[in-house]
Amino acid sequence: MRAENLEPEAPFGWGSERLDLDAYLNRVGLPGLISEEGARRSCPTPDDLRALHRAHLAAIPFDNIDLVLGNPVSLTPEAISDKLCRRPRGGCCHEHNLLFGLVLERWGVPVERLAARVLLGGSGPRPRTHMLLKARIDQQEWLCDVGFGSDGYFHPLPARHGAEVTQHGRRFRVAAHDRFRWSVDVHASGTWTPLYEFTHEPRHPMDFTVAHHFLSTHPRSMLRKAPFLQLLTPERWLQLRGDVLRRVTPSGQSTERITTELLPGVLDEFGIELTAAELAALTRTYLPYPQTGE
Repeated sequence: MRAENLEPEAPFGWGSERLDLDAYLNRVGLPGLISEEGARRSCPTPDDLRALHRAHLAAIPFDNIDLVLGNPVSLTPEAISDKLCRRPRGGCCHEHNLLFGLVLERWGVPVERLAARVLLGGSGPRPRTHMLLKARIDQQEWLCDVGFGSDGYFHPLPARHGAEVTQHGRRFRVAAHDRFRWSVDVHASGTWTPLYEFTHEPRHPMDFTVAHHFLSTHPRSMLRKAPFLQLLTPERWLQLRGDVLRRVTPSGQSTERITTELLPGVLDEFGIELTAAELAALTRTYLPYPQTGE
């Protein structure tokens, strides 16, 4: 059986030259950070990388609405630029991390795309459908992930075994379990829990085309079942799962049940703007909750 070419436009390249860099920098609030030639006055530092990672997370939410509505989601640089940079929308992990990887390449940062199995909140064998990045600056390697949402890390993590960092009151570590299996873990409820497992094998665009097809179309994909929105900033974490909205701030946390009447305001809180047709479809199909409480 002959191998199928899953990326006919650019099977071996990521297409960073097709990214709308100015639109991205404006969206994350860092206009002019990177010149059109892809370099600033000097090479980026780890502090620069942290600043960009933080700005991306605070500006662009995790947003699976298109998958819930059954809308096709393209992973081309043009489509991702239009949705996440020019529109007030977010995206799923592939859209986020593909975008961030393109920006890093335009900045002159060597970056590899890695695949991971998400373990947080699940049990049993899990598919390797998540995407993260490994960037190299000043001979140091960093794990970057702007697509995991509010459960993820705010700044890049050192890509070395035993690295442990605390970010905004949450502890993360990077662990190597054998020659192939690594994990990023979070310390919660007195124990270390893996967010995901990954290998350091660089992936190609067609690998994520396959993973994205599974997440977009498979009936068991959690991203197709209900709205799942997340936004992570230094001041607060927002998470909407189905009709339950969770807000976490340094002073505490709250949980609220969202009705269809409240949905437009919640979307505004995440910085998401839908068309009238998209909002009607989301309300009608996936949030048919009674308004009278019966």
